[in-house]
Amino acid sequence: MRQEWFEYLQRLGGNTPMILALASGAVGSVITLAWISARDARERKRQRRDTALELALSLESYARTCRTMMHKAAWAASEPVGPTSREASKGVSIPVFAYPDKFQWHVLSRKVISELREYPATVYAAREYVEAFREFGEPIDLCGQVEYECAKAAMAALALARTTRRRHGAATWKPGAKDSAMERELSDFIENAEEKRKASLERRTESTVGRRADAQPFNQALSA
Repeated sequence: MRQEWFEYLQRLGGNTPMILALASGAVGSVITLAWISARDARERKRQRRDTALELALSLESYARTCRTMMHKAAWAASEPVGPTSREASKGVSIPVFAYPDKFQWHVLSRKVISELREYPATVYAAREYVEAFREFGEPIDLCGQVEYECAKAAMAALALARTTRRRHGAATWKPGAKDSAMERELSDFIENAEEKRKASLERRTESTVGRRADAQPFNQALSA
């Protein structure tokens, strides 16, 4: 077998044009494959960038919807206590969120898809909590809860949109005049709301401790 290969190579050595043709064909094939690979890579990168941009736009639009609902909840909470306030609070709720069906999820990595898919589930859980709260709470308390949950959902949507844009090279978000201060407004609202919640919890705790302290002498008198 070795002898046969040696004789074959010797014959090729005397036929330089054939060698050049084979070498040229091999080089051409390598160049063609490299070009196709580079073209496919560019196309995948473009698809990821376009998909990331659409996802970010969807999240940013939802953040604006949440902020609008916050204004609606504040208006409903300002209504006088009574049938009017209950009627106004009926339309107050955390907006539904879902990604449009047209997205090409397959161009994204599994980790990215997992992070993006978790967000609608978070919104759904918040909606379920608020709807349960509606059944037992007063309208003014419900409106306050909707404001708070909408602010958190909007902030999370903006943060996820920013990460999605940056990770896939999409253009940076340039909010218009109405949205230029949205993140700061949401952050300030959440901070103030959490401070009020903490103060309210401390007052309830102090009140509970006070009632127990007042009841202690009475219980001692009964046991005497």
